[in-house]
Amino acid sequence: MFPAIPQQSNIPSHPHAILIVPRWIAPWSSVRRKKHRSRLFPIAAILVISGALGGARLEAKSTSDVVVMKNGDKFTGEIKKLENGVLYFKADYMVDPVQLDWARVERLESKDHFDVLLSSGRRVAGTIEAELGSQATGGDFVVQSGGAEIRARKPEVVKLAPVEDSFWTQLTGSIDYGFSFTGGNDTSQSSLSGTVEYRTEDWAAALNGSSVLNRESGAKKSGRNTLSYLYTRYVSTRWYAGLTGSLLTSDQQDLTFRVSSGGGIGRDFVRSGTASLSMLGAVVFSREQYSVDGGEQPHKNQAEALFGVLFSKYVFKKLQFTGQVLVYPNLTTPGRVRLSEDSGLQLQIVRNLYWKVSIYENYDSRPPVIAPKNDFGTSTSLGWKF
Repeated sequence: MFPAIPQQSNIPSHPHAILIVPRWIAPWSSVRRKKHRSRLFPIAAILVISGALGGARLEAKSTSDVVVMKNGDKFTGEIKKLENGVLYFKADYMVDPVQLDWARVERLESKDHFDVLLSSGRRVAGTIEAELGSQATGGDFVVQSGGAEIRARKPEVVKLAPVEDSFWTQLTGSIDYGFSFTGGNDTSQSSLSGTVEYRTEDWAAALNGSSVLNRESGAKKSGRNTLSYLYTRYVSTRWYAGLTGSLLTSDQQDLTFRVSSGGGIGRDFVRSGTASLSMLGAVVFSREQYSVDGGEQPHKNQAEALFGVLFSKYVFKKLQFTGQVLVYPNLTTPGRVRLSEDSGLQLQIVRNLYWKVSIYENYDSRPPVIAPKNDFGTSTSLGWKF
């Protein structure tokens, strides 16, 4: 699986980049299907630790930023970020950041440095100042960067993110967990997923993981686990190059593990404050192993092409839909095609707390062993953004 789409980030969301496999993952390749050990805790450990470290602010930022609304309201404090058409702002007297409608902001200024993403794909870093409703300036958004002045129209500003002073404070991401139980047949399902992202003006990286474990009385446990890493660097305003890696295990498809890594190029077709659409193409090399009748099949190495469509849409300020469809025509075994689909609907409840519904499917037209072709499932969970 590829990473979930990071809304309006510099990276299109998908599951690729060079996979660096930690030591605790190595035993997965030798795990027999009959053991069905859960991998929830290793994935949780990485995401929770990274989130905790990423959430620690090492140095205080300026609290003299100014935001003026079109109705005349004026706020002095700290600009947190601009995302999905919402400006997040916090004053000293506020317990939590407030969400301001970007369309109703009249003026803002800050002495801090921000990474600014424009709808054209241009990325600049510097201090910001904007007379968004001023006739004298034409309503320009101005970034002072390296002695140069970059101007843009207000609708062209897709995202603002503060340039933090340390690696840990620039980490962003989310983690969510869900659990369901049915008493009639004593069935339960637990799901855990999360993402950690790091961005600079020129490149970005993301780590995604998910795990689903199903238990049913009188039946074998089953589940699936994914881990993926993506590194991207934009070579122009619309085009980017990337390295990708992923790990997948699936009891439903008798897949002990599949590790893939490779690289390719992609292009952004739509980029705005509330929507994004990207397509990509790559070549990946995979190593996989299946388990049938309690025995492990030999490892198999292969090459695959990759074509993907990635989409994200944010509506009503609180509702976000993400989706991706990835197709893998096999270059080593002509006629074999894999398809991976992952989509989610996320509803903000309060502050950084959200509720999420996810749907996933993996399809293999020609498995190398007698095994199910399809792996399909849904999950609901509560999550937290950091």
